[in-house]
Amino acid sequence: MDWDEVLVNQLLDGLDLGYLNENTIGKFFYAHLEALMNRVRQVENGKEFYLKIKTYLEDINIRRLRRQEKITVGFIANFASTWIGDELYYLLEKSERFEPYVFLMSNHNGQSQELMTEEYEKNLDYFKKKDLRVLGTLNPDTGEQYTWKEIGIKPEVCIWLTPWSDMLDDHFQLQNYSLDTLHTYIPYGIMAAENEQGDFVYDQYNKTIHNCVWKNFEESRMATEMAEKYAFAGSSNAVYTGYPKMDIFYENHENGADIWKELTEKAGNPKAKKIIYAPHHTLDKSEPVNFSTFAVNHMFMLEMAEKYGRETVWIFKPHPGLKYKAIRAGIFADSDEWNAYEQRWRNLENAGVMEEGLYDRLFRDSDAMILDSVSFLSEYLYAHKPLLLLKRDGQFFNDFGKELIKIHYSADGGDYEAIERFIIDVVLGENDKNREKRENFFEANLDYRKAGGKSAAENIYTIIEQELRLE
Repeated sequence: MDWDEVLVNQLLDGLDLGYLNENTIGKFFYAHLEALMNRVRQVENGKEFYLKIKTYLEDINIRRLRRQEKITVGFIANFASTWIGDELYYLLEKSERFEPYVFLMSNHNGQSQELMTEEYEKNLDYFKKKDLRVLGTLNPDTGEQYTWKEIGIKPEVCIWLTPWSDMLDDHFQLQNYSLDTLHTYIPYGIMAAENEQGDFVYDQYNKTIHNCVWKNFEESRMATEMAEKYAFAGSSNAVYTGYPKMDIFYENHENGADIWKELTEKAGNPKAKKIIYAPHHTLDKSEPVNFSTFAVNHMFMLEMAEKYGRETVWIFKPHPGLKYKAIRAGIFADSDEWNAYEQRWRNLENAGVMEEGLYDRLFRDSDAMILDSVSFLSEYLYAHKPLLLLKRDGQFFNDFGKELIKIHYSADGGDYEAIERFIIDVVLGENDKNREKRENFFEANLDYRKAGGKSAAENIYTIIEQELRLE
């Protein structure tokens, strides 16, 4: 008898014999639910059976939580860059029912202890500077992972901001949470990538987290359709709410320092065109997807910033995982060489670097973006500006991504002439022929505020509050 079979028998015996109930549900784990899902995937009517058990377990938690005066909510975050904005946190905090916390996790993705700790401390510093209750899960001095008991607070409702639970320390992985916790998921980006085999879309919609959580809060209309198409649980737990990280683009207030103003003043040209260079981290062909062109153009992009030093200002915004991947790929020998490359950007009179944190003002006040990042293909539509997608062999797109690339400019990542032409014609010359196509696509697929009248954070909060309303 394998371990999955043991777990399934424990779960079904508990249900059949009546000893899995509100008082005992905390003795069972999401590993039990995951094992059940794995067992019934290929069984006739297996999906219906699984959803019946899943809903029953959720109802136990919902009934209990509805009787509680206070409910502890935990945002499960592993990068500052995946933070969805503050509005949902503050909506929860201002209510009389919810007590929100941010639980910052460290990433165990093969990088050295030194790089992991450096990354963790940088992310922790970002959250601590915000007006949020953030709780660390790692002792950076010793590398020790805290237990829930040592942390002192364990969430009763989790809001996951990453689907990559297996990157976290064992006891923070989803399957090791007890079943008395309700889980929800907000995608860490707007999903557009695919691989050559056509199975990466299942990582976006059919991982354990997608099938086991109570609610998946989807960022686009097409995302709910893709959940139905690719997830084992279908769209049973998928709700189109919009993307909270984009809420800020619908607001008028200025958020954070005006990094562009600082750069234009430094460059001596207040009318300089503002360009973002945002390279992805997927350098190696062994990666699940391959989008990064950084290896062939990272020095050329510096040259472009230097060449158009009077007419343009630039922000280098690498994916948080690029530093580690670029060193591993041999583009840089070590952290010192990477840091020296970043410093070359900072040393330019017309350029700066932004690694982490919210980027609403960066996007909104810019004039263009050059990228091989994936989620930004959608997110930058909220800025209503042109972008250039840098392409390479091995780039593939899911259903949504295939529609996205029809509305953006693109060039091979090594076609320096085409990249410079985009800078000259579209950015400096303001000859944006794709604007109308972009706007039409945005309204039809991503403009949740116009469609429903509420922010994404308000939509998510309303669902949680109404479902768990005090009896």
